[in-house]
Amino acid sequence: MKRIVVVVTGLICLFLGAGLILPALAKVRDFGAMPSEVIGLYTLGVVLSLAGISAVGLSFRRRTVA
Repeated sequence: MKRIVVVVTGLICLFLGAGLILPALAKVRDFGAMPSEVIGLYTLGVVLSLAGISAVGLSFRRRTVA
């Protein structure tokens, strides 16, 4: 049960992080450079995405065979 909670939480973090990164990248495309107002959201998105990938990866890696 704990593994399922970790995987679901990791996936939510991953999707939330992607939801913060993609609008920031769209502003970069529009302006040609990263405006200062999106740097914080972009950084938070990267951190959440990395945490989500790590949580999902570690939970699958620590699987035990019965």
